[in-house]
This record gives sequence, C-alpha cells and structure tokens, in this order.
Amino acid sequence: MDAYLLWEFSKKTVQRTLEKHPVNIDYILGSIGLAREVLTAQSYDVKMKMARLFSPNSNRVRLLQEKNWSLEAYPVSMLGTVLPCVGDLPAEVIVGSFIDVANYVRQDTLRNLSSVRYIRSLSAIVSILETVPAMVVEPGSEQRRLDVMVGVLGKVEGTIYSARGYIEDGNHRALALIFSNPNRKTLPCWVGRPLPQGTVPGAGQGISGGGLQPHRSCHPLYAERSR
Repeated sequence: MDAYLLWEFSKKTVQRTLEKHPVNIDYILGSIGLAREVLTAQSYDVKMKMARLFSPNSNRVRLLQEKNWSLEAYPVSMLGTVLPCVGDLPAEVIVGSFIDVANYVRQDTLRNLSSVRYIRSLSAIVSILETVPAMVVEPGSEQRRLDVMVGVLGKVEGTIYSARGYIEDGNHRALALIFSNPNRKTLPCWVGRPLPQGTVPGAGQGISGGGLQPHRSCHPLYAERSR
C-alpha cells in the first residue's frame, strides 16, 4: 500500500516530466523521493492510507476487503483490461484481451491518442513501474460484462474477451511494461481472489489480515523503512 500511495503522490509530476524530451529520470526519482519523505512524516495508519487512496464509497475498497491478495507473476495471456474505459482507448479494442490492447497501442499511427502517448512515455521508467504492480481481480467475469459496457457507453461493438482476471488498477502501467518488452509472458501483479466461503470480509488474507502489504522492491526509493 505504501508503494501505491507514493505513486499517487508522485504521478502528476511524473506525467508532466515524461511529456518533456529527453526524459529526466533523475528529476522523476527526486520527485518520488520527496513524496516519500512527506508520506513518512505523516505516519499514516492503514485506515488513513485507504482514505487517501480511495474514496469511502469506492468499489475498490470493497474489493480490497473481500478478496485474498497475493503478489504473483501473472500470465499476460490470462488478462483483460478494466471496463468500460481505459483512458481514450476505443471500446471495441478494450473488450478484447490484454494482448489485443497491447498490440493496438504499439501501432505508430496512434501516437496522437493521449493514452497511447502516456503508455509509451511510462515505458521509459520500467524500473519504477515494477515497484507498483497492477491490481488484478479474479474472476474477470465479475466486471468484464456487456451490461457494464452498455450501461455507460450504450451500444458496444465486438465480443467481450473472457479473461481469467481483469486489471482493476494499473492498466496504463501494465501496458507500458509490455510496450517496453513485447516478449514478456508475465507481469508482476497483486492478484485478488474470492475469500473462502463463509469467511468474514476483511479477515484472513484480506486487508485486516495483512494480505495487501507494501511491495518489497529492490528500488531504494521504495524500500520499506525499518520499524
């Protein structure tokens, strides 16, 4: 959770910096380091961190509490993006598999799409993206449904790919990792699966049980402080 907070605090600065050429990696790392100092000084507890990351009514809070979470190398071939939208990528593209979306983003003729520009620029900071894994939810059918698309966008062309898991958070980051290395077969992901039947939400490997812990990265800016 600490890594996600750090990314959220730094993201706007990172976006602005990546829009410039050449990319100033040292400035990006310095910005993240400054955000880390601010967060360290705040001494947030888990509830405060959740409040900063997600609104009280967020569906994501429910998912965090009602799933078992584990950090895994997740097969790219099993993934789909979140629906009904991923930035300004076309609806008929994101209903396909994650690989379909990655191949779409790779087309040179799409450089003017803001999401494509952002994904391509993020691919320059792979070492940082690796420290903030995408959040994947199983089963994918829980959210990748036609009614989800139609309810927001109206008529939708194409068949929705039946993905084992969908990316709840980190679609652009995950696509940037694949853009930087099209041969990747897996991505580092926090994977949330249904709690065992009869388990009280928030117990066991849910949030209260510590299932979603900070990613122990080798990157010095994200390394956990000793407590």
